[in-house]
Amino acid sequence: MKALTAAVLFALGVAAWAGSADEDWLAVTALDRGPQMRAGADARQVAGGHLDRQEKALRGFVAAHPGDQRAFEAQLRLTRLLEIRGGFQGSEKARAEAKQLLDALEKSATPEQRVEVDFARVTRLMRGAQKAPASLREQLLAAARRFHVEHPGDRRAPELLVEVATLFDQQPKVKSALLNDANALTIDPALKGRIADDLRRLDLLGTRLKLSFQSAQGAAVNVDDFLGRPVVVVFFADFSPPSMDAVARVQRALATLDKNTAVALGVNLDPKREALDAALRATGLTWPVAFDGRSWEGELVRSLSINALPTVWLLDKQGRLRSLNALEETAEKVRQLTRE
Repeated sequence: MKALTAAVLFALGVAAWAGSADEDWLAVTALDRGPQMRAGADARQVAGGHLDRQEKALRGFVAAHPGDQRAFEAQLRLTRLLEIRGGFQGSEKARAEAKQLLDALEKSATPEQRVEVDFARVTRLMRGAQKAPASLREQLLAAARRFHVEHPGDRRAPELLVEVATLFDQQPKVKSALLNDANALTIDPALKGRIADDLRRLDLLGTRLKLSFQSAQGAAVNVDDFLGRPVVVVFFADFSPPSMDAVARVQRALATLDKNTAVALGVNLDPKREALDAALRATGLTWPVAFDGRSWEGELVRSLSINALPTVWLLDKQGRLRSLNALEETAEKVRQLTRE
């Protein structure tokens, strides 16, 4: 056991911290609040800096307090962070280190800790699955259901099923089954609310979307005015760096198409107009943007059951909602709709 711990610490490659275990753990958990966005700041740079601080805190805790009961959780957190970094920065080195650490934890885990390792393996498989072939999504679905069977009392099983359901937006029957299974397993009102939202959005798929608003720029916008062209709808907020990154990605994707091929609309969830203005300046965004200052409780947001950022939808030339997750390969998806 000591040799294994030493090997893990060697792989971490950091020096010990000077604080007590409680102080250092407080530094770790304080970062759970997420990155603090400043007006006009680059979302990717802010998110990357926050990952750096989290990684430093976790590596420091594990190196300084290997015998603390929280060291196991710190290492699990580090595997998740490295996987996130791998996806965010395209780093295969980070992904490889995450696998190495998880393999080491599996060898040392107690029976009580084994469930945490099993859960980490499922979530590790899920990262990057949005871009994965159907075979990997099916493998992930099987892993999530196996986790529930092997750990039937684990409170995270229904949440895991809900997360896996996000990969099956284009397979409504599979997605609906996962959500309904999760709903039957949970008593958490927040999760039940999320499931209800997800099911309502699923009902919208394939239907003619009713979307009209007075834009922040002062113009009346109705999606029916754009019939004949695909429409990309991006839900974003300055407080959500991933959604700001999604705005930039959609901008780049649409820039590869002829100017009048598609229309882009934004729905902003910031609670203050100053935050929206900062986001518009930072991105140079010229799309019509809906804004009411009510964030998640806005009338438009609630009518569409939006509960996560980033969210990117795609409507076809007839105004029907064709994709609940159009962030990946946006330009190609638009081209496909123009050929229909």
